[in-house]
Amino acid sequence: MNINTLSNNTVDYESAKLAAVLYPSAIGKKNNGKTSYHARPIFRGTLNMENIADDILVTGVLKGYSRQQILLVWHVINCAVLDRVINGAIVHGGLGIYCAKVNGSFDNEHAVFNPNKNSIGIAFRIEKSVKKLLSSLRPVIAQENRILPTILSVHDLESNTNDTLTPGGLIKITGSFIRISGDNKDNGLYFVNIEDESKTVKVESSKIGVNTSSEIACTVPALESGKYSLKIITQFTRSSIPCKETKSKTFSRIFTVI
Repeated sequence: MNINTLSNNTVDYESAKLAAVLYPSAIGKKNNGKTSYHARPIFRGTLNMENIADDILVTGVLKGYSRQQILLVWHVINCAVLDRVINGAIVHGGLGIYCAKVNGSFDNEHAVFNPNKNSIGIAFRIEKSVKKLLSSLRPVIAQENRILPTILSVHDLESNTNDTLTPGGLIKITGSFIRISGDNKDNGLYFVNIEDESKTVKVESSKIGVNTSSEIACTVPALESGKYSLKIITQFTRSSIPCKETKSKTFSRIFTVI
């Protein structure tokens, strides 16, 4: 789900959000002598329920709710689903179907459950609607393990909104592989004036207070009034050696400077 569209109560999926890298398959070469490959997604960090709650708060779709309230509702729902599942119900949970399963073998038809050999688990199967959605996506196959930056959210701390920018205030950008690094002169965080490019302002990495793979925080420059988009240009990689070519990402949301 594209978290940036939640505030509009619409769901917009972008295939380009999922990047994958090709690796040689363990089974070796095919009959024609050529090596076959399999794809592994490039995982963009590990999140927990608190991170997801923060994502939801940034969108403003649940106005009036606090992070604690969202987490409480989530916990109650999980408990209710678990209670039904371990009592033999099959629960359709939107993303998938949950049901209990018994693991391990039994010696004969009169055998009883043995905790040393058997265990209770939960089976998960993707819903048909989700399968249909996934079948329409086309992930980007990253060449030479090239990491693609992704911007997930932008929050203006001064106005406490996600659709305005306050010159002189602070903004927080979250995402994956967004750290601005490398010696290319084009690298930086750009506040792009979509009405007049001459008013676009670039912030160098040296002027950014927090500059990590998953978060950027800095002071909003002295922007003129108008509509802006945010763009990142970087050579960041997971290794100490920067990418030879720059990679750029423009956030899909448009911001207003009054």
